[in-house]
Amino acid sequence: MRFIESPKNPKIKEIKKLLTSKKERDDKGQFVIEGPKAIEAYLQAGGKVLELLYSKDAKDLPKVNAVVTQCAQGVMEAISEVAADQGVIAIAQKRDWTPQQVLKRKRIVVLEQLQDPGNLGTILRTAAAFEYGILLTVGSADVYNPKVVRALAGNLLAPFAYVTEHEAIELCRDLFVITTYKSSEKPDFKWRQPFAIVLGNEGQGLSDSWKPVAKANAWIPSKVESLNVSVTGAILMWEGTKVGTAKSGKDLI
Repeated sequence: MRFIESPKNPKIKEIKKLLTSKKERDDKGQFVIEGPKAIEAYLQAGGKVLELLYSKDAKDLPKVNAVVTQCAQGVMEAISEVAADQGVIAIAQKRDWTPQQVLKRKRIVVLEQLQDPGNLGTILRTAAAFEYGILLTVGSADVYNPKVVRALAGNLLAPFAYVTEHEAIELCRDLFVITTYKSSEKPDFKWRQPFAIVLGNEGQGLSDSWKPVAKANAWIPSKVESLNVSVTGAILMWEGTKVGTAKSGKDLI
């Protein structure tokens, strides 16, 4: 077992870089998970932990096949406030899927330049719950951003891949594409699988690029101007799980 005594230790500096730099995460193929439950969830999802660091008073350490390092008091606080609360962090290996592996799910969500880490984490967790695959267009938030990882609580179960907008459209061309353009009309269509739900950027909404391939539009009527994109995504993903099981069209939005 290793022991780190100082916050200036090179390993601590390495972890800080992984927490703050997407380039560092991409170059090393690694990211940081905070908290024992999140680490356990990542392991159960098939992820790999490379190193576990913990403070002396940490409880319920995850069982890992990796380097284990104990840190002196104050060291964990120098890494992250969340880590200080739970006393356990892990350096983990990133998981990667190809777009073709994502499409095997038959139920897909496309995220067009989704930029808020909290929204992305919520959508990914919902996708994991309902067994969807995720395509993210270039410019979307990093799945391995610490805020996304915290929102996921380690549940990196939904296969995902980053693609250009053009690639996303071509990959979905043979699917039943459901767009989310703002409309005054109530959605009126019959879901068909395999399908893709396309969600737009938080500020700009969905670009016009998807109109030529759209088979249906699912704007959700509400008493407010618009719903949060992660809420919209959750509602539509739930509706999509009913495909093939709904007794009538009234059972779907």
